[in-house]
Amino acid sequence: MESYEHEILKKLKSGISVIGISKPDEYIPAIPNFIKAFVPQAEEGSPRALVLCLKDDDAKSIHEVLEKATKEIDLTIDLVFDKGSKLKQRNDLFDGTEVIVGTTKRICELYFQNGFNVGKLKLFIVLQMDEQISKGMKGFIARLAESLPKCRQLIFTQHPKEERFVDYVQQFVSPSAIVEVKEDNSI
Repeated sequence: MESYEHEILKKLKSGISVIGISKPDEYIPAIPNFIKAFVPQAEEGSPRALVLCLKDDDAKSIHEVLEKATKEIDLTIDLVFDKGSKLKQRNDLFDGTEVIVGTTKRICELYFQNGFNVGKLKLFIVLQMDEQISKGMKGFIARLAESLPKCRQLIFTQHPKEERFVDYVQQFVSPSAIVEVKEDNSI
């Protein structure tokens, strides 16, 4: 049986977006490999991957995991979060970055202040989409999704049947495939 990570990568590389149905502890260890697959080396300019998190602590944890895992390929990974200095974060993004990790609200605010360009984006990752929707972040995510170039989306959720989630997927994530970790840990 193929691993959850391998199954997601296979689908993303085939050109379709993926809805990952699993708990955070099942997908967080794989995020560096998803990033490395679509941002294999450092390049000047605009970000090529965005990772949207619900909370500051989540963003900091993912940033730390990515920093360690991508050290050998020298990617610039910027962290933007609600409690940090917006001006400093925007200035850091102006200097150029390959990956932006942060809270959904702050990433959206900086994008709409022309803090970065999404023209070269290859991968758009939303973590805990079901929780983000319940906390009122669907509008921010939808505004970003409307601005995306043709790139792959990787959306993680535990509750894929929730009406607002289904609505988002129908509007912004097409074509897509579902990859699920079942209770018995099979795919």
